Amino acid sequence: MTATTIKVPKATRDQLHRLAAAHGLTLAQQIDRLIDQHAAKPRPTTGGYRSDRPLNLEGIDKGLAGDFGE
Repeated sequence: MTATTIKVPKATRDQLHRLAAAHGLTLAQQIDRLIDQHAAKPRPTTGGYRSDRPLNLEGIDKGLAGDFGE
């Protein structure tokens, strides 16, 4: 962990201390928690395959049947 100094209004500092105490956390843990709650979440990715054709259920069924030896 590294040490960093930030300057905030006294009211903000006092509110952070109250939040930390209410959650049983240190000031650093409370700040970290707040950042995690409000930081942008990465968008989930699904696979990496893109077909140049639309999905065709009959084609999918045929391909799956072939994989199972039918």
